[in-house]
Amino acid sequence: MKLKHLLMAGLMVFTFTACEDDPSPIMEVRQLATLNELPTSDIAITRENISEDFPAISWSPADYGVSAVIHYDVTLTNTTNGASKQVAHTDKNTTSLQMTNSEMLGHLADLGAKPGVTNKFEVSLKSSVYESAADNATNTVSFNASIYDANIGQYTQPTLYVAAGYPDWDFRKAYLLGDMAGNGSYEGYAYFEQGGSFALLKSSDLSPLAEGQNVPDKGFYKIAISADGHVTVSGNLVWGLIGDATSGAWDKSTDMEYDPETRLWSVITSLKQGEFKFRANNGWDFNYGAEQGQNEVGGETVTGKLKHGGENFKLKETSPYIMTLNLTAAGDYSFSMEKTDIVQSSAFLTMPGNYQNWNPKAEDCLKVTSPARDFKFAGTHQLPANTEFKFCDEEVMYGCIGGINWNETKTSGSFKIGEGENIRLEDAGYYRFFVDQTAMTATVDKTGWEIIGDATPGGWDKGQLMTHNPADNSWSIVVEMKEGSFKFRWDAAWAVNLGGDLDALTQDGGNIPISAGKYKIVLYPDKSRATATME
Repeated sequence: MKLKHLLMAGLMVFTFTACEDDPSPIMEVRQLATLNELPTSDIAITRENISEDFPAISWSPADYGVSAVIHYDVTLTNTTNGASKQVAHTDKNTTSLQMTNSEMLGHLADLGAKPGVTNKFEVSLKSSVYESAADNATNTVSFNASIYDANIGQYTQPTLYVAAGYPDWDFRKAYLLGDMAGNGSYEGYAYFEQGGSFALLKSSDLSPLAEGQNVPDKGFYKIAISADGHVTVSGNLVWGLIGDATSGAWDKSTDMEYDPETRLWSVITSLKQGEFKFRANNGWDFNYGAEQGQNEVGGETVTGKLKHGGENFKLKETSPYIMTLNLTAAGDYSFSMEKTDIVQSSAFLTMPGNYQNWNPKAEDCLKVTSPARDFKFAGTHQLPANTEFKFCDEEVMYGCIGGINWNETKTSGSFKIGEGENIRLEDAGYYRFFVDQTAMTATVDKTGWEIIGDATPGGWDKGQLMTHNPADNSWSIVVEMKEGSFKFRWDAAWAVNLGGDLDALTQDGGNIPISAGKYKIVLYPDKSRATATME
């Protein structure tokens, strides 16, 4: 029995029982489409043939007995996992589909194909006229296909896939670890769009070296696996520039931003002649510098390799630069820097206030400075109680919007700047200010002399702020100390630090040994001496 479809022609059709013939136009499937076999059933898409044409998918046309445009839908199915995808919808009686190997690779990858693994695929076809139901072709055709990963081929070192969400993962989105030393241990960095599980797979045959690994949150992580299979995951890491060539000197990193599309960290910033390195999370556990003898940089565009803990880069020319950091090249880390013509900020902001009659041009007006002229300003000043002030950039005044958000001890606060109220500090003391003119934010921290060292509660990572006594310009703290050593430093930085003998302290002096116990430590910086008395 033939299948019949009514043809909708927009005409009023009358049917008479006396008539022997039906005058209505009739559309019937006289012949279903038939797919032609491919020239070969085993297809390998490789680096060498990626730009060539995939064998044409063709078919004999369907016949509906009317003169009308026939549409064909071509569907691919991965018979290994059952995934299907429509890859074409033709509209002009077309009886073949031509794609490049590159286009087909994308379709096959969408259906779960992986490099180094051969999958069986099935091509199916449906035909239709107007809005009628689609009719399956008389047959399907099958082929076996293997594909390659263009990212793997660019590396000479052995590589591993970081397969996020394994076993349901997409090799095109996977990051790579590299065996740069050639000893069976791999390392590299990977960005995760969300926390969860991952596996490490050999890129050569997708065999797993480690499964059931996890990261807690979205972010950028360093991953390493030793030759004996021990996996180390470190993160979440935010990279930046540090050094006297930057606005934060050696105390505060200039943060870079990560782009998951390009897989690069970058920042546009002004740098001055001086030294710099790359480091993560404002610490030194993860830092990169130059390979030996390759540390002098400058000029229009510079690219180079990175070495963990390497030499400080030495910048020869002050200028704004586009700085780029590539940490996702399978263990082969590199950087680039390019001079640019971005607008530079002012060299400083003044801080007119009630302590000096609100005169921004007076000599006694305090300032925060931007040595790199990158719109980031910093400065440390002593202020009396109940000081009110604003930041001033030439004629533009920046006040506090919404008040200062202080921590519980009122030693550290942050606030927005703009057309706001006066910035008010109730307590007298030394304060460190940081202004980001791009983000229109500012921070204020109580500062001064502190003790730091493995004997202190914060170790060598976090100093313990001392209390100032203006009567004799002494600084003191009562603190529980461990067996070890400590030093004094100014403004949470090492530019000014005192060590050595308590009775004769010197700049950059040695660590001061101390036994465990509760001490009152008093520093007299003007006299270069200190006392440590057990309580």
